Amino acid sequence: MLKLIGFIFFCFFLVFSSLFIFFNESKYSNQALSDHFNGKNFFNPEEKNLPKKSSFFSYYLSKLKYQKQYGKPKWLEKNQIIEQSIPLEQVNDKTIHATFIGHSTFLLQLQGLNILTDPIFSERASPFSFMGPKRSVIPGVKFKQLPNIDLVLISHSHYDHLDIPTIVKLQNDYQPKFITGLGNCYYLNNIKKLKLNCTELDWNEGLKIFDKITVNFLPAKHWSKRMMFGRNASLWGAFAIESSLGNIYFAGDTGYSDHFAKAKTKFSNFKLAMLPIGAYKPEDFMLRYHMSPAQAVKAHSDLNSQKSIAMHHSTFQLSSENYHDPINDLEIAKKEKKISDEFITLGIGKKIIIK
Repeated sequence: MLKLIGFIFFCFFLVFSSLFIFFNESKYSNQALSDHFNGKNFFNPEEKNLPKKSSFFSYYLSKLKYQKQYGKPKWLEKNQIIEQSIPLEQVNDKTIHATFIGHSTFLLQLQGLNILTDPIFSERASPFSFMGPKRSVIPGVKFKQLPNIDLVLISHSHYDHLDIPTIVKLQNDYQPKFITGLGNCYYLNNIKKLKLNCTELDWNEGLKIFDKITVNFLPAKHWSKRMMFGRNASLWGAFAIESSLGNIYFAGDTGYSDHFAKAKTKFSNFKLAMLPIGAYKPEDFMLRYHMSPAQAVKAHSDLNSQKSIAMHHSTFQLSSENYHDPINDLEIAKKEKKISDEFITLGIGKKIIIK
């Protein structure tokens, strides 16, 4: 009886919270019409005339079909303990330090700046603390051992990339500069009342930061949503950091498309790229907005990247592949394309130094 009462209460909570969110989070941007904004929602230009997918039912039907053929995914027990890294306070030489904290979170250190990408230190990638995808490996750096964070890049609004508890901690401890896509600063400051130093960028807009680097927001093939409403109310994208040490590409979350080749045309080459390889099975559904490891290898070549690091794997179970599939499939794809150390998987908590 108590379980039934609890379930009924939870259902009422979901309904009322969803209605609240619907009326408060349905539109975040008042930008002019463009090839990727219709006045209310953002969209991928190449999909303008394509039929919409019913994401909830289509995904679960595809998932059931996949698991019937291949079985349920095998995943690690939660919160595997690893050796965590202790970053330097600053890097002021002619190198770029990249520490993999987990999922899509990197600490980039260059030219005296400390930059975090899509930071999430929470136990779950979810609006709830008691349900949703749970962390399988502890963060590669303890939050309290982060250096002073100067800049935070947020690619889009999904819970595994925009994590409110982590953002609140960063604001309380460091008051960094936040850069993200259109609509997200409105969400963070006007709806969540976080009072961040936050700048929104449209695709192909850039911003000079601290007179040292230029941060560009670039197209990606994805979507956005918080909770049950606000679908595509804010813009998703990738980042290109221009520095005197070379260009850095952070893909965020994306399907494979020609935007990688276009980034190469605009920036010529990249010294470092961070590319997603996870959340790609069942492929008939997931590859619309995510990349397989084989597609990530194509993206690496399209970008003309000197060194690429795999991300978006080994942290949260978001789809139907087995825990080790992304890394194993990446190695197969690299071998087929005769690529070796140019594209690596970096263990969570490990650091690479790019000279």
